[in-house]
Amino acid sequence: MMGGLLEALLVARANMLSDKAKLFKAATVPIDPKTAKALDLRRWTLGPYIDVGHELGWISDTAKDVAIILRDYRNYVHPEKERSHNIALSHDDAVMFWEVTKTISRELLALKGQR
Repeated sequence: MMGGLLEALLVARANMLSDKAKLFKAATVPIDPKTAKALDLRRWTLGPYIDVGHELGWISDTAKDVAIILRDYRNYVHPEKERSHNIALSHDDAVMFWEVTKTISRELLALKGQR
């Protein structure tokens, strides 16, 4: 759910832009391999939103690095993935990830880097 929250906040920031061209001019914009053009926003996933959000100054270097880890760990909500990777997430892990999520959320809500 924390990864979903971050993605929702990044989508909201993108939707706040009156000029979406800024998103599509970013060096980290996701490219459709079939057309070699930027993907439509509806096809972006959390990874590209993190990269572009960082490039546009919405989140710091540290927040980007930690958001990538949070993105990777969000799929451990599926028991089979957790079992097959021999990962056991604890309550303490969830508390730590929640603190990280709140910090990144505050950066996104601060509207810094609004260009």
